[in-house]
Formats: sequence, C-alpha cells, structure tokens
Amino acid sequence: MFNEKDKPSYFKRLYFMVKSEYIYRRSFIKQFASVGGRPMVWGVWNVIVYGPNIHIGKNAVIVGADGFRTTLTSVCYGGHEGHIRIGDNVLVMNGVRISSAKEIVIGDDCMLANFCYIMDADWHDIYDRTSSPGKTAPVILEKGVWIGDSAIVCKGVRIGENSVVGAGSVVRKDVPANVVVIGNPAKIVKHLDPGKVVTMKKLYEKDLKE
Repeated sequence: MFNEKDKPSYFKRLYFMVKSEYIYRRSFIKQFASVGGRPMVWGVWNVIVYGPNIHIGKNAVIVGADGFRTTLTSVCYGGHEGHIRIGDNVLVMNGVRISSAKEIVIGDDCMLANFCYIMDADWHDIYDRTSSPGKTAPVILEKGVWIGDSAIVCKGVRIGENSVVGAGSVVRKDVPANVVVIGNPAKIVKHLDPGKVVTMKKLYEKDLKE
C-alpha cells in the first residue's frame, strides 16, 4: 500500500484524522446552539466555540491552523447575553475572533480573513474599568461582506452587502453596500459593481449543476 519510508507520514496523517473526528464529535459540534449542516473545519483543536446562542448555517468553512486559535465567544453575565449567528457559505479563517455580549450577525457568503476581530461591546467602561462588558450594540454583516486580514469591526456597525473592509482597517461607523473601505477610521475608497461579485454560493451552485 505504501513504501517503508512513507510509514511515518501515513500514520501521522491517520492520527490527525482520528483526533480531529474525535474532537469534532465529542465537543466541538455540541457547543453550537444550532448547526445548518456539517461545517468543514481545519485544525478543529484550534477552534474555540464558547458560550450560549452560537448558531452556524450550511457549508461553513472554519480554519484553526498553525497553532493560532480561532474563537467564537458569547458571554452571559451582568444582565448581558451574547448571540452569534453565522449564515450559509461563510468562510472563517485562521485566528479570527468573534466576541459577543449583545448580537453579531454574519450574513450568507461572508468571508472573514486571518486575525480579523468582530465585537459588539467595549468590554470595559472607559471610567470604571472594573466594569464589563461596558456598552454594547449589535453588529451586522450583510450578505457577501469580506473583512480583510487583521481588520477590526467595532460595536454598533452595519456593513452593507458585498462590501470589503481592507486589511488592518478599523470600522467604527456603518458601511454602505458595494464599496471598499480602508484605514483607521475606515473610509470609502472604491465603489463595486455587484454584478461582478462571485460568492461561495455561486461556486456551490456551479458544483451542483456539474
């Protein structure tokens, strides 16, 4: 079946496959309040799902590679209760953090690049820094939004359909549909043609036809 020199790599791959399936079935999938379909998860031991009211749709891809943790966290204390709703065909890359004390909605076909951070709370009061989670406000990413590498989306923000947040940007105000924003604070630098946008959904539909 394989050469002697291939044995170590073969058994290593087999070990990680068994380990991944064990963690997936025993703990990972049980942390979600609801699951629309089996997510494709890479490095499941590096993906942390913690807290109540975390929902995920169909055809999700979640990456927890290279030893960096990808975290979906909702908190329930001090009169606050977080909710995270992730739609269909969503890509969550390595090192992403989603932290909720109110409500975060990730629409269908969204892409969250490496190390981006989405939060719906300040997490501390600016005066009483022993107080947590501070002020809260919902965050909504509409269908097809792309959040770039290491970008930050702050509380109370709504990002319109198909819009792109550039790498390293900080979004503190609403973003309209079909634009690219960059910078701190993020500002519009380009308008997009929605007819040219290709999303994961279109790829899945193409695969089904073929």
